[in-house]
Amino acid sequence: MQQIVYEEEMTQKEKAFIANLLERDSVGYFRVLRMMFVVAIVIIVIIGLVASFVKPENKLEEQFSMSNYIMASTLSLLLLLGITIYGKKKFSGKYRADLKHGLKRVIALSIQQKQYVELSQTFHFHLNYPGLNSIQVSVEDFKIFHVGDVIHVEFAKYSQTYLGYF
Repeated sequence: MQQIVYEEEMTQKEKAFIANLLERDSVGYFRVLRMMFVVAIVIIVIIGLVASFVKPENKLEEQFSMSNYIMASTLSLLLLLGITIYGKKKFSGKYRADLKHGLKRVIALSIQQKQYVELSQTFHFHLNYPGLNSIQVSVEDFKIFHVGDVIHVEFAKYSQTYLGYF
């Protein structure tokens, strides 16, 4: 059973959690993007240098022009950069919408299974919800709730980020 019970405003703590997710993602994203950019430029320069020192063996290789190679490489790199930035904006747009509107959804879900994980000594409820198979719960809630009981789970409205349960 799954049903949106209602929507309500996020607390400041929940907004801070979403902002922290967005910030952490952005830092890692731009670090990887810089590294990709540097590696791509190094590869382009190495290929260009090797190609300029090699003696052409046929007509096709004689037509190799360093200026055409640099232009094509730059355009390819800019295209890759544009696609990457578009993907980042599309991904982070959901989180920005959550911060802008500050809404969360409360959904009623039934407990499918209860599980104690001995390795980490944590308690979990298994739920039938896309993107959220289980949630970690307190010992008290693990003892109080039973399989089939309904709990209310909170998600950010646009990004569907899990915020908590009650």
